[in-house]
Amino acid sequence: MTKHVSEIICIVCPLACRVSVAADDERHILEVDGFQCKKGKEYAVAEYRSPMRVLTTTVIATKSRHALLPVRTNRVIPRGKLINCMNYLAKIKVKPPLKAGDVIVRNILNLGSDIIAVGTLLD
Repeated sequence: MTKHVSEIICIVCPLACRVSVAADDERHILEVDGFQCKKGKEYAVAEYRSPMRVLTTTVIATKSRHALLPVRTNRVIPRGKLINCMNYLAKIKVKPPLKAGDVIVRNILNLGSDIIAVGTLLD
């Protein structure tokens, strides 16, 4: 059995602990070291098992004085799906009027997260 160690920087609080997660060949966690609180340990284990991210990007705007509209997911999505979502959003075109919080794409790629406008799009 080989022991693999991943270092994860915890972002739960300003301490930014460097947490080491050791796992075996089958990705079973053997030990977690370097955290200073329970939340840090939980974050590192979750990040090791299934890293999640908020996607922040832009979509093309038409019939507007702005060429792009900033958008983001309203929930975290699996890090491994970011590129798939970016490819999908590259084909999306929006037109005014749109305001911050408006849903641009519902349940993108069936991931349980909507793409919402971050800015306002006027004529």
